[in-house]
Amino acid sequence: MITEKIMDPFDVLKFCPKCGKSEWAAPRPGYRKCLACGYEMYKNPTIGAASFLFDTQNRLILLRRAKNPGKGLLGVPGGFCEVGESIEQAVLREAKEETNLDIKIEKFLFSIPNNYEYKGIQLYPLDFFFLCRVEDLSPLQLDLNENSEIVFVDPFQVKTEDIALESIRQGLERLKQIL
Repeated sequence: MITEKIMDPFDVLKFCPKCGKSEWAAPRPGYRKCLACGYEMYKNPTIGAASFLFDTQNRLILLRRAKNPGKGLLGVPGGFCEVGESIEQAVLREAKEETNLDIKIEKFLFSIPNNYEYKGIQLYPLDFFFLCRVEDLSPLQLDLNENSEIVFVDPFQVKTEDIALESIRQGLERLKQIL
């Protein structure tokens, strides 16, 4: 099996996005400056939206991931925030896309920095976690491009090693302290 090398975004971006020249200076980690035109670029986090989603029986709804990272392991409904979208809108949209459920956000819980490899490029999401509820499971329809199974569990029975992403593992531990 050939393993693809995970690249830092600054290793991939060889030319300035403003002037097209390759005259990058790297005076400190996470920062590049074009010596030709002065354009500055920072390695900033992307924004991730995640829901700890509970049904009316207080079961946590987890999704088995159909693709990497963490293929075959469990995650929560969530994903990246899109341009022009609030983090709350992203939580609702991602849950709808992945499960076809209309959910209700009860409250913001916490944020956790994460590392996420996407198609060979390392991203640095800042994941925002929300406590959410769903009243009606009848429209449930899993997006099989994203996830292969939906799992209803007691959050205290979930094994850390069954969770795909580090931020979700940490978030689940913090959630247990709140519940």
